[in-house]
Amino acid sequence: MKKVESALVIIFICFLSSCAQNRYAVKSIESTHIEIDSAWDSKANPAMVALVESYKTILDSEMNTPIGAAAQTLVKGFPQSLLTNFTADAIQQIAEELTGDIDFAVMNVGGLRSTLNQGTITLGNLYEIYSFDNRLVVLELPGKAVKEFFDFIAVHGGQGLSKSIQIVVNKREVESLKINGKSLDENKTYRVATLDYLAEGNDGMVAFKQATGLIDSNETLRDLMIQYIKKLTANNQEANATIDDRITIK
Repeated sequence: MKKVESALVIIFICFLSSCAQNRYAVKSIESTHIEIDSAWDSKANPAMVALVESYKTILDSEMNTPIGAAAQTLVKGFPQSLLTNFTADAIQQIAEELTGDIDFAVMNVGGLRSTLNQGTITLGNLYEIYSFDNRLVVLELPGKAVKEFFDFIAVHGGQGLSKSIQIVVNKREVESLKINGKSLDENKTYRVATLDYLAEGNDGMVAFKQATGLIDSNETLRDLMIQYIKKLTANNQEANATIDDRITIK
């Protein structure tokens, strides 16, 4: 049996060697533009249409379910915005309810995919805004890594930060920084609520890779925000936010 296996290995190596000797080059490339429009629906399959409609009816019914209301239109943007402030504050509150005290929360602007319009909030609205399946996590982050993170914020021109932060940026450098009203302590370990995607160092947040510990909620931000909006509604509150002094760019 071993001899057979050895023979097969030799044959395979010879095959690879013969392939390596060949030289291939692209001689030409041709392409065709096909416009996808209503013409492709002229001969729709009735069975397929019925199948899609059956799911669409159920999905539309669920996505159009009202779960709350927004006091004003919340949009995303830099250095801070109504939607980033609302989301970051919600993340901190949710994380504290799940794991205890949190020093600050971070939400990347790019992770918000739509606007929360004033008025009724439907389930579908939150699927549009929080369209990724990113999970909420809590990091144990050394003070030196926290400093590196806020240096990144200064250069990048902002992100979604919770109201426990007051940072002043001057010429793309941190002029002053307060966390819960106190200066940064590089010898302290901070508890940071954010997304698993950012905890991996994505979107420029490489400082998060220095975390010495991580708690995974195992729940998506979208599902947690749906629960958060429903709680606001149960307490006769609307989704709302303000522009404050959490990020100041000189």
